[in-house]
Formats: sequence, structure tokens, C-alpha cells
Amino acid sequence: MTKEDVQMLAFQMISLAGNAMDCFYNSLLEKQQGNQQQSDELFEEGEKNLNECHQIQTNLIQEETRGGELPYSLIMTHAQDHFTNALNWKMMVKLLMNDKT
Repeated sequence: MTKEDVQMLAFQMISLAGNAMDCFYNSLLEKQQGNQQQSDELFEEGEKNLNECHQIQTNLIQEETRGGELPYSLIMTHAQDHFTNALNWKMMVKLLMNDKT
């Protein structure tokens, strides 16, 4: 895998994680406005984006464990940070909405 390949996957992760965080945030706002159905739909969309992001990460980890070469990229470090923040957003929004985590 080339550095450019890793960077393209990183940009996909950044986009998916950003979309997930936006969905979780807006889900909470909708819940606060009493729009439960819209809140649920946004939260579900956020989870879908987060799962896609996680799948990219999992594929990269599997590639590396199979002996594949994954060149370092600061952009991938940034993508991992976004992914972690999106996971944290999900947990915090669930807590704020008084749902089980």
C-alpha cells in the first residue's frame, strides 16, 4: 500500500467521523426539542458513519497484521483522532439523552 493510499483512506475516515459527530450532536439537539423520531434517525445515521469509519480502520489493522506495509502518514494520525472523538461523542450524547450506553 502506498502512502497516497493510506492518505486517501485517512481522508475517508475523517469525513465519516466528522459526519458521525455532526449527526450525534444534531441528534441531541432534536431530542431536546422533543423530536424523538428525528433524533433517533440522526443517531442511527451517525452510528452508520462511525461503523464505516471503524471498518476502514479494521481493514488497515488487518493489512498490517498480514505483513502489509503501511507507510506513516500524519493525516492517518489525524483520522484516528477524529475516529476516537466520534466514539466519545456517541457515548456522551447517549449519556446526555439518558439512554443506556
